[in-house]
Amino acid sequence: VSFLVKAVEGEDKTKLTVISSRTDIDALGVKVGDDISLEGGVEATIKDISKGDDGAIHITVKDAVELASPESKLSVKRSNGRLENPSSISIAFNLARLHESSGRIVPAIELHKAILKQHPSYVNSYLRLACIARDCGSLKDCSEWLKNAVAVAPGNPEVLTLVGNLHLSLCDWAPAQNVFDQLLQQKVPKVEAYSMLSLGNIYFNNLNTPKKYSKHLQHAADFYKRILAKDKANAYAANGLGTVLAEKGQLFKAKEIFNRVREVSGDTISDSLLNLGHIYLAQKKHPEALQMYQSYMNRTRSSGAQTTSKSQEDDEAEVLLYIAFAYFDWARQTELFNNAKAAPADERYQKCIEYIEKAMKKSKRENVVLRYNWCLAKLQAANCVLQKVNRNIRRTAQEVKNALDGLEESLPILQTMLQWKEEGRKVQISKAMLAGVVSQCKHNIDSAKSHLKEEMKKEQDAETLRNFQRLEAEANEKQRALAASLQKEKEAQELEESEQRARRKMERVTSLVDGWKQSEAAMKKETTPKKKKGDAPPGGTVDDETGYLETEIPGNDNAALFDDDSDSDDDDDGAAAKNTKKADTPAAEEESAQKGADKKDLFGDSSSEEEEMEDDPPSKKRPKDNNDDNDEKDSKKRKVDDED
Repeated sequence: VSFLVKAVEGEDKTKLTVISSRTDIDALGVKVGDDISLEGGVEATIKDISKGDDGAIHITVKDAVELASPESKLSVKRSNGRLENPSSISIAFNLARLHESSGRIVPAIELHKAILKQHPSYVNSYLRLACIARDCGSLKDCSEWLKNAVAVAPGNPEVLTLVGNLHLSLCDWAPAQNVFDQLLQQKVPKVEAYSMLSLGNIYFNNLNTPKKYSKHLQHAADFYKRILAKDKANAYAANGLGTVLAEKGQLFKAKEIFNRVREVSGDTISDSLLNLGHIYLAQKKHPEALQMYQSYMNRTRSSGAQTTSKSQEDDEAEVLLYIAFAYFDWARQTELFNNAKAAPADERYQKCIEYIEKAMKKSKRENVVLRYNWCLAKLQAANCVLQKVNRNIRRTAQEVKNALDGLEESLPILQTMLQWKEEGRKVQISKAMLAGVVSQCKHNIDSAKSHLKEEMKKEQDAETLRNFQRLEAEANEKQRALAASLQKEKEAQELEESEQRARRKMERVTSLVDGWKQSEAAMKKETTPKKKKGDAPPGGTVDDETGYLETEIPGNDNAALFDDDSDSDDDDDGAAAKNTKKADTPAAEEESAQKGADKKDLFGDSSSEEEEMEDDPPSKKRPKDNNDDNDEKDSKKRKVDDED
């Protein structure tokens, strides 16, 4: 059966108006008590059906509903009659459990409700609905389902166990103790060990009861030992006994027990991780404690259910507070160095504040203790920043400003708590402690303001010095660049001048070579004599044995161009004078002098060499060279005449 409905105008969201051409209630096919479903997954139960003065049919449901659209389709859920057969109940219950394990909660709830509708005395469905409500965090619904289960089966051990667990979740210790005492008196083997374990946990959680610390601690230890006496492999009882030993200060023995529980259970008992974290924290082994706390949180998140007597969010908030305290204690221990080694303390205080803020977000209700811890962490972090000057630790003005902001933010909260305490409201912190923290906070605010001014002045001076150094560095860089540029220009100019000198010398060499060739050709034409018949060629003798002509050919005049020795220059001048047969004219002497000067100037490296050559021209040496050449020539002629 299905038809359209719309919400009735007004604040009453439990009434729906039927949109149909049918005006008879019986014609709709619905009745009071039917379960209906609306679009968007909205479900409800019909409480009343009435007809208004305008003829419209109005349906009233038990709970307020929100329609996904102005008009929604209403469908009536009818039973198919299969659950009327008693043998099908177990199948339906197992199918519902399968939906639960697969994460399909809504179909599981519907099946359990359908089973209870056909068989109201089926206790297992009541228990499963209570467990689903507990896991979803709805303790109120859990309590309602358990009341129905107790009404159906008052002495059922499983029902009583869930009722006792519900009281533990609400921290109702006295009712929980009564329930588990009742279970213990029944001596049911399946629940006897669980009842003793729960009673031991109840006594251990009430150690703060005035004048009953030792008594409750001893009762808790007795219950854990009774369980282990019957079952030595009970890891939960061993974990409880480890907590008792840790409370007594026997940390080494407690640590061994918790490690043994981890080995046996394979970390399935996550409480052992939490307890190991407490042991490491008591031993001032902060990194190991933080690792245990993180492992505990990862384990509980993966399981998806709370492992303490509180809800999942409250349990996680409590562990986050443990982590925050570990960082806080680690920072205070670091500050004991009171020198540069205390530098990491500031970072650890910031981590502490971060985890407290996470715990405040996780906690559903306003927690005064969390607020007080947050303010205290801010106060200690600010004090750590202010003490950096005395510890030779570098700090910035921004750090001091953040510390001042944290103090100014914490002061109103602490003053409000102190006011609540004076008004008689319930605050877990003593009035003297609150007054002392408020006074210290005010003092640190005044001190932080003066420190902030000093740091800002230091930073301004440092900024001015950095600007001056930057300008000086830029000026030096410009000077270096200018000097480098001038040096490059000078080198380029010198290179250009050397290239010009080289070109001029090469041009001079070329002109000299051309002139020498022309003069040599001209002299050959002028000095070549006509041959007489029977005469031997000039400048040579005939060997009597071989009959060959022996002639001394003068050296190449061009060879002197690439000789740097002055003696070779003189020899070349002498050879030139011999070939020209003693140039008698002043013009010839001047020409030969000019050649010697040119040869001397061909590969000179500086202008000073050229000036020396001008001061000492080769023409002054030429008469001596000519005389030497003439003497050599005369000696050769005499040798020839003697042979003839």
